[in-house]
Amino acid sequence: MANRFPLIANSSANQIQELAAGDNLDLTGSGISNVGNINASGISTLGNTVVGGGTTQLVVTGNARITGILTIGTSSITLDGSSNQVNVGTGVTLHHTDGVQVGGNNLHSTVLTVNQINASGVITATSFSGSGANLTGIAATTNVVTNSLVVSGITTVAAGSTAAPSISPTGDSNTGIFFPAADTIAFGEGGSEAARIDSSGRLLLGTSTATANGGVLQVSNGITFPATQSACSDVNTLDDYEEGTWTPTLYSGFSTAPTSYSQQSGHYTKIGRYVFITINIHPNGAVANNTTIKIAGLPFVVASSSSARIAYQVNFNTNAGDSYNIGNESGVPYVVVFDHTGNGRLGNAAGVNINNTIRLSGSYEV
Repeated sequence: MANRFPLIANSSANQIQELAAGDNLDLTGSGISNVGNINASGISTLGNTVVGGGTTQLVVTGNARITGILTIGTSSITLDGSSNQVNVGTGVTLHHTDGVQVGGNNLHSTVLTVNQINASGVITATSFSGSGANLTGIAATTNVVTNSLVVSGITTVAAGSTAAPSISPTGDSNTGIFFPAADTIAFGEGGSEAARIDSSGRLLLGTSTATANGGVLQVSNGITFPATQSACSDVNTLDDYEEGTWTPTLYSGFSTAPTSYSQQSGHYTKIGRYVFITINIHPNGAVANNTTIKIAGLPFVVASSSSARIAYQVNFNTNAGDSYNIGNESGVPYVVVFDHTGNGRLGNAAGVNINNTIRLSGSYEV
C-alpha cells in the first residue's frame, strides 16, 4: 500500500496541504474519531481519548508515561504519580516513604492485624502480644525469650542433670532444679547435688541415697541449731541441740581455795530444755571449813522448778549416804553435796577430804 500523508486544511491560505514532517497534528475538539491506527515517533498529546473497542484496549510496546493518575477499572487500582503511590482499592497502599500499608497501618508500625502469616524462613520481632492460644510449631531447639511467662496449662521440661539442670536462672546454668529419676525432684548448686525429694517423699540433704528405714528427713552431715535457742512451745518440736565442755570448780566448803587441780573437766549435751552433764574434779591445796561443799561452772542456769538427778558418783566422802542436787545461788548454777540427814555436807566434816576426787554424771532442766 502506498504511503499516506495526513492532510490539513489551512484556512489562512484557503488550501488543503500535506502535514509537514515534524509538525504536530491537533486532534482536540469533539466528535473526532479514528478507526485506524495512529503511529507517531514523537510526542502525541491527546485529550479525552477512547482507544479501541475490542479485547485489547491499549497496547504500548515502548515506554509510557502518565503525568496524572491512571485509574484501572472502577477505581479498584490507581497509579498516583503525584503522590508516588499505588492504591489497591482502599485496603493496600504502596508508598515510596511509608512502605506497604494494610488497612491504614504500616507494616513497620506497632499495629498490624493479620489473620494468618505463613513463613518458611525466620520471623524476627521485638515483641509479641496476644493470648498465644494458637501459637504452635515452635521447634524444641528454638529459644523463646520473654520477661514474663504465664502458663495456665501444663509445662513440660527435660529431665536435666546435676551439671545442667532443666530449670536454672540466667547466668548460672549449673544451679537449679532437675529430675534425676521418676517421681524425684533434685536441687543442684554449682554443678553438685545439694538436696532431693525422693519417690518416697523423703527429703535428703547432702546425700542422694536414703536409708531404707530412715525418717522423712535424712542428712549427710548433721543439723545445726542457732547459737541462741529459739524456744518453741509445741511439744513435738525439737528447738535446740548443743554439745560442749565446761570447767567445774570447787565453789565452797573451804576457807582457802584450791591452788591447783589434778583433774578438772566437764562435758554436757543439751537436748531441748534438758542438760546432761559429767564432772571429773580433783582439787589440791584447799583448806576446808564448815561451809557446804558446792561445785560451780555448770554450762546453763538451772530452772527454778528443775528436777535434777545425779545418776553416778565417785565420792570424796568416806561416809555413806551422801547425795547431790543442782541449783542456783545468786544466779550461779552449782552442784551441792548433802549428807544423809538432808543437810549440806560441810567441807571440814569428819571423814571428808575435799582434796580428793569426785566424779558425777546427771541431768537438770533449764
